[in-house]
Amino acid sequence: MSAKTPQALRLRIGAGLAAALVLLGGAGLFAWWDTDVLGQDRFCGDALTSSDVSAVLGGPGRLAQSGLYEESDPYYSFSCKVQRTSRFVGGDQPLLEAELSFDKADFGLGGSRLWKNASASSYFIGGATGAVSQRQAWVLLPTGCAKEVRPASQPAEVPVLRMNLTRGRSNPAALARAAMSTARHVAKGLGCADTNALKMPARLQGPTDETDPANACGVKGFQLPESALIKGKAEPGTARATGHGSRTRVCDIVLQGPGEPRITLAVSDDPTVTKGVRRDETATRASGRTVTACSSGDLYVGVSFNDAYRDVLLDQGKDAYERVRSALFNSYQHAVGKDYGCPPGGE
Repeated sequence: MSAKTPQALRLRIGAGLAAALVLLGGAGLFAWWDTDVLGQDRFCGDALTSSDVSAVLGGPGRLAQSGLYEESDPYYSFSCKVQRTSRFVGGDQPLLEAELSFDKADFGLGGSRLWKNASASSYFIGGATGAVSQRQAWVLLPTGCAKEVRPASQPAEVPVLRMNLTRGRSNPAALARAAMSTARHVAKGLGCADTNALKMPARLQGPTDETDPANACGVKGFQLPESALIKGKAEPGTARATGHGSRTRVCDIVLQGPGEPRITLAVSDDPTVTKGVRRDETATRASGRTVTACSSGDLYVGVSFNDAYRDVLLDQGKDAYERVRSALFNSYQHAVGKDYGCPPGGE
């Protein structure tokens, strides 16, 4: 700018440059506060890439690891949290939590209070053993690993990678990829020598609605025993089951009645499930969950109730409750057993 440039013009040019610098600075701060520009490449002790996390935690904001606990001496443990943070979006942002836990091998198949609606999940096909929904995922890890044993551990418990998404939903395929990546990382931490069982599933088998009461839950010839229905309290309702592609299938029958009484039925010939359940001495016909040796291999069968249905049955008396539970289990086990070459008595 020459000395002959009018002062007013110089002032205007200077003001323009200053404004541009302010805009650039503001854009830089926005990119820093509300995007992943120049952010972390990996999270959770290198278990997850930024692209894996970003695919699960969509939307604005910057990815930030809000907690990591990973120890290996003398016992391996793992938990991690990653969250979207933003200076411009109000309210709590989506949070992804992953942890190593020890549970019964069929913990996710019985419609527990924490893992509800098991039939709404998509189950893995052609790879690891697990399931995923829009908010949760679990993967059964190999057993017999060097650092699997913990203080006060129970023989019935197997290592599981759990992943939970709060304040948001995700594409199940993206959540499955994140869970599998973390599962492989945790398996190495456990000292698992053979991780071939932790291959990414070829596809996911989602739920389907079942409407044929004569072949309930898509099982030929299976229908609820008459004793399982109670007028005005637990009447015929609707069923939803996972498709036939996966080795593990779960069906929820929601009856008409106060509190939505629910019966959950599960069957699996997945060796990871059946071997895990065989470690559990409490898995018996009387408890509604057992493994039977069939011509095609071991078969797991599980029958469970939600609190509403359990209360309806107990109102009829404990003996009536036990009769209905036994009739339901025997009927379901016999029906699914025909497809797997199981002995008629289920023993």
